[in-house]
Amino acid sequence: MKDVSDIGYAYQPDVHFPAGDLLAEWLQRRGMSQAQFARRAALSTKHVNQVLSGTAGLSAEVAVAFEKVTGIPTRFWMQLESNHRAFEAQRQEATALEGKLGILDQFPVKQLVARGAIEHQASPVDQLRELLKFFGVANITALEDVWLAPTALRTSKAYTPNHAALAAWLRIAELEAEHIDTEPFDAEHCAKALEEFRSLTRIPGTKWVEQLGQRCAAVGIALVIVKELPGSRINGATRWLSPSKAMIALSLRHRRHDILWFTFFHELGHLLRHGKRRLFIDAEGTGIDQDLELDADRFATRILIPPSDEGELPHLGTPAEVEAFATRIGIHPSLVVGRMQHERLIPYNRWNQLIPKYRFHDDH
Repeated sequence: MKDVSDIGYAYQPDVHFPAGDLLAEWLQRRGMSQAQFARRAALSTKHVNQVLSGTAGLSAEVAVAFEKVTGIPTRFWMQLESNHRAFEAQRQEATALEGKLGILDQFPVKQLVARGAIEHQASPVDQLRELLKFFGVANITALEDVWLAPTALRTSKAYTPNHAALAAWLRIAELEAEHIDTEPFDAEHCAKALEEFRSLTRIPGTKWVEQLGQRCAAVGIALVIVKELPGSRINGATRWLSPSKAMIALSLRHRRHDILWFTFFHELGHLLRHGKRRLFIDAEGTGIDQDLELDADRFATRILIPPSDEGELPHLGTPAEVEAFATRIGIHPSLVVGRMQHERLIPYNRWNQLIPKYRFHDDH
């Protein structure tokens, strides 16, 4: 143990020995028995013995008594006790985590480190601690209950995405969205903004990103675009961060202008039509409620190309006709081409020159 004179009774964050060790050294230096000290501190000999053996913690009242007898400040006794308890708690946690290290293999840890979402740790136990901190949970049980529970991310039998990767993507999106200031969500104002949202599809390049984010924030939506993680198969998600703040997260997974914008309006459909209690995932194989997903699809379809105009789609025979039609109804031509491809009116490889493609700066 460190010599008491070396400690200097100041706060030392690397001091992990229990208060009983310091008391034992103090008694030894002064040749004082436990019974004599107990009488001076107005405590039972049994209580002093328990402090010395580490079977009893140090209360604030006892620390005050120790200061009066030893001259060592109360705050130092209490800090010593706090440091030791924290050290012991971390030691016990490390033992528990060592038996759960396999869960690290489920998560895209390397990608999370590369993105700066978590820090690289040399020790697997410390890496697992870092992952728990990233997800904002205390232990593995909470991680599984909050982020990996099947009831939270139900999937179809046809395809099961990597739930851990999907959860990590959602957490990145959530953390980014929390830093976006928004007005309180207003469904009426959001509905009135639909035409403005549609018009933004026509802005070339990526100039629409900032404008769309600002317009969303004005009606209570934090919009984030987060590159998908391997295995997540995610297009977008909707989550309520609070009763007055919603999040729409887009992955830009397919890198296609039409899919990105359809996903955005799909998520808007959830916000406007399906309440505030649910997390909606637009990913391959997810099936939280297929009826609601289909309803959100119908919402996006009707908003982008109104039913009164969709009858013209089978008669569009050239790219020029597509562009003229898109201009007339106020959307980007890619959304017309995407709709026609989806409905098999044209092959998937036709008129793709009208669909802008996107990439993240780190795409290879």
